[in-house]
Amino acid sequence: MKNTKKFFTGIVLIATLFGVKVVYSQSLEDATNAYNRGVELAATDIPKAIEALKEAAVIAEKAGDEGADIVNLSKQQIPLLQYNHATALYKDKKVEEAITNFELAHDYAEQYGDDGIKAKADELLPKLYRVKGNTDYRADKYAEALASFDKALEYDPDFAGAWLSKGLVYNKQNKSDDLRIAMDKAIETGTKIKDEKTVEQASKFMSDNFINSANGAFKKNDFNGAVALLDESIKYSDKNAEAYYLYALANNKLSKWDEAIENAQKGMELDGDTPAKQARFHFEIGTAHAGKGSTGDACASFKKAAVGPLAESANYQIKTVLKCS
Repeated sequence: MKNTKKFFTGIVLIATLFGVKVVYSQSLEDATNAYNRGVELAATDIPKAIEALKEAAVIAEKAGDEGADIVNLSKQQIPLLQYNHATALYKDKKVEEAITNFELAHDYAEQYGDDGIKAKADELLPKLYRVKGNTDYRADKYAEALASFDKALEYDPDFAGAWLSKGLVYNKQNKSDDLRIAMDKAIETGTKIKDEKTVEQASKFMSDNFINSANGAFKKNDFNGAVALLDESIKYSDKNAEAYYLYALANNKLSKWDEAIENAQKGMELDGDTPAKQARFHFEIGTAHAGKGSTGDACASFKKAAVGPLAESANYQIKTVLKCS
């Protein structure tokens, strides 16, 4: 009776082992078929090819060591195929679809350990998010634009261009504090990565922005306010002739004659050397000298200012007010 029991046990064991071998064999065959299907589809339908390769890897893993080659080959190809698919979408100008698929390439590369594809996807994604954000910005979709720029900065916190674009959105929204923070970050990160173009754009934008505000203050007869705003402007760019012209105007209104002369002279250095361009600065220098009581110097400056649109005003000062010889 004991021998009979052992015999049946042996039959069961043999049957079980044979069954496992059959299952492994079938799994390996299914994995091979799925892999081959993926390779064939790669030329015509990359998304389906990737699904087939993923299926091949899952099935092959069940086959143990015998399926290791298929697992490795499948996982090696998936990130590259996904990256190529995303690239094709980008070339077709399907930006949003490209973003989705580059993110998938990033995920596959991370999952399957392909550092090269991950690096390539991570380099492109912030640029694509900026493209999308700029499109939304031009369509006045400011919330959507900011969301895209923030995504770009998630991938690359030092992406100076994304900070610049955020600043432009905040400017449209009249959020002056956020505007300055974003532009300062554009300048900071642009300097760090040697993106001179973005640094120049952000600096000029902020300089011009403060000049516009100073103009507004000047028109309201807030001359001290205008000077304070111009002080901020030249922190971003001290090469803007317009800033020094407004400085001269405001300081003359404040009877700060020496400052006005200094401002106008600086402006002349920046604004070219033609008489027409320099006439407005000579007019302010003449005004300052007249304020100081230096009639001879004032006359000399107004004579240089008597060019173009200011000719009538300058000649009035020369002939009627100062009675220059």
